[in-house]
Amino acid sequence: MRISDMRALVLVICLVFCGGLFAQSVGSAGSVSAGTQVADGQALVGRWSGFLEYRDYSEPATSTKRVQLPTWLTIAPDGNGLALHFVYDDGPTKTVVEDDTWAFDAAAKTFSEATNGKPAQVYRVDGLGLLKAGRGELVLSGKTVDNDKPAESRIALTVRRNLIAWTEEVRPAGSGEAFAFRHRYVFTRAEAPVVAK
Repeated sequence: MRISDMRALVLVICLVFCGGLFAQSVGSAGSVSAGTQVADGQALVGRWSGFLEYRDYSEPATSTKRVQLPTWLTIAPDGNGLALHFVYDDGPTKTVVEDDTWAFDAAAKTFSEATNGKPAQVYRVDGLGLLKAGRGELVLSGKTVDNDKPAESRIALTVRRNLIAWTEEVRPAGSGEAFAFRHRYVFTRAEAPVVAK
């Protein structure tokens, strides 16, 4: 399993949820109006820390063993999207660094990932109409590659003022099998919130 495959969710979560990133007007039917505008992402700029937990693919397919890596994330504006810089503590002497830029289309309800010259990976975003003040839960779905095989992906996202969390589940492409755990990210803002006196 590649770490780059696991990052596809970070920007969706950031762009959709974090307070004030985009202004939306929700109609009585719960749909996002045509006036939805994607803002510049300033609400997300900053440092986050947490962990990545993923299924241990070196174990048999029936194994429930998971690996957890401390993870740091820095988010900065980059053109029409955001630049994300990940640092993974992958063992006693190994640190993995990843950099990416992501884009979200609120009108089309899609998130696209393009990295290292590879074709963009696109996810459908469901639940925009249920967000309140840019916070809540979303479900992303799309095609991916899991353990070097075509797969379907389902991602549950939760964002609060100082929390970003998501869990990705996968199943073989075109199958009716139940979705199985692939990985989970949990991040909190590196800076503690200001306490009102």
